[in-house]
Amino acid sequence: MGKLIAAERQKEILKLLHDNGSVKIGQLAEQFDVSRETIRRDLSYLNEIGAAQRSHGGATSMYEFGNIPIETRINKDADLKTKLCEKALEFIPPTGVIYLDAGSTIVHMAKLLAQRSGCTIVTCSLSAANVLINSDNTTIITGGQLNSANMSAEGFQTTNFINNLKVAVSFLGTNGFEQHRGPAVSDFADAQTKQAILPNAKLNIVISDSSKASTSALVQYASWRDVDYFITDSDLPKPLYDMISEMTTVILVDA
Repeated sequence: MGKLIAAERQKEILKLLHDNGSVKIGQLAEQFDVSRETIRRDLSYLNEIGAAQRSHGGATSMYEFGNIPIETRINKDADLKTKLCEKALEFIPPTGVIYLDAGSTIVHMAKLLAQRSGCTIVTCSLSAANVLINSDNTTIITGGQLNSANMSAEGFQTTNFINNLKVAVSFLGTNGFEQHRGPAVSDFADAQTKQAILPNAKLNIVISDSSKASTSALVQYASWRDVDYFITDSDLPKPLYDMISEMTTVILVDA
């Protein structure tokens, strides 16, 4: 990308924020071929005019607490999400039931599981179920009210179904965890669904790329102490790694 004048560059940054929810200084500096200090000035200006919110290592959209459509999120950092899910595959037992949460990263887990056979998979995610349609696995959908932004089922029917389950491992996502001491999501119904599976799984594993460390979400659905493993990439800031490691096992995957 050729160099842009400040106003054009800031406009492009706002588009990226709208599409992705958050941006990192290093990625922007590389994309726009400018210094990190130039990007910091851009983000400070956008923060001053109320168009963006500065965060650790970057900025977040003023609309971050809304739910970005899952179709947009699935394609963001797809290779990295696949790497994280490949690591998570190591925790799947030879037999037993697997629970897949809603969320873009978990869809990549479903894509990997679709290449396997003989698994029993329960999910509230219609996107994950769609990926698994033609696989040689048994796929069970929780049922419930449709959340069209997240392409998932939620509400009383969903949580009531999950409350009667016992699964070997659950794979959970997060919309962000800045300012929280655990994984968080953007709406209460999603949080309730995640909370329902936690006591009913032998292992609870949160999978998330490190960009979520600089993104806030509305409601924390669990403490890090409530999950057994947190799988993320090696760009997770060291202070956060140290803090989270006091509460659960953090597994870093090379970005």
